[in-house]
Amino acid sequence: MHLPKLSFIYAYPLDAELRRSFEDRGQIYPNQDVIKDVMNHWEKIWQEVNSQHEILGKLAHITQRVPERNLECFIFGRGLTPKSTPFMLPIWNRNQEQWSDEKFIDLIIHELLHIFLVTNNEQYWESVKEKFLEEEPVCRNHILLYAMLYQIYQKLFNKEPIDFSRDNLPSGYARAIQIVREIGYEELIAEYQTFI
Repeated sequence: MHLPKLSFIYAYPLDAELRRSFEDRGQIYPNQDVIKDVMNHWEKIWQEVNSQHEILGKLAHITQRVPERNLECFIFGRGLTPKSTPFMLPIWNRNQEQWSDEKFIDLIIHELLHIFLVTNNEQYWESVKEKFLEEEPVCRNHILLYAMLYQIYQKLFNKEPIDFSRDNLPSGYARAIQIVREIGYEELIAEYQTFI
């Protein structure tokens, strides 16, 4: 199995547009040098953590999926939430604070897991839609993800993922965690494996 490589790229056009928008409203926005410094720092952190824990290999193992090409994470200042498609991450959270190194790794694993889970997996996601029809889409999209994150965090760090102890999660995310706790992460993963 050939694992993808992860590169970090400064998202210049997006960043310039967001900076203009924030400055037009008189709001603070990190400058290019700060963003590039954070990006370089994050790249080193990622290389260390991935090398030590083989995160990409563990994601491929648990999902039984591998993205078909290398991955690029686009880095910018602020104003949008982290995303898996397109794969992008702001250096600041909503409180205008830079993410901690621990939270950065948490966000990267979360978004990477989304990318791995959508690779050639339509049949499974149709079954989730059917089974959890009454749940909102953001909840359905995070049930298996949080089950897998829980297992990954237990094996790698011997603790729960950060979101499991947050009290300010949006409702769909909080509901997904509640479902994982009710059904059990192992059962949800086992059900997923029947589609492989």
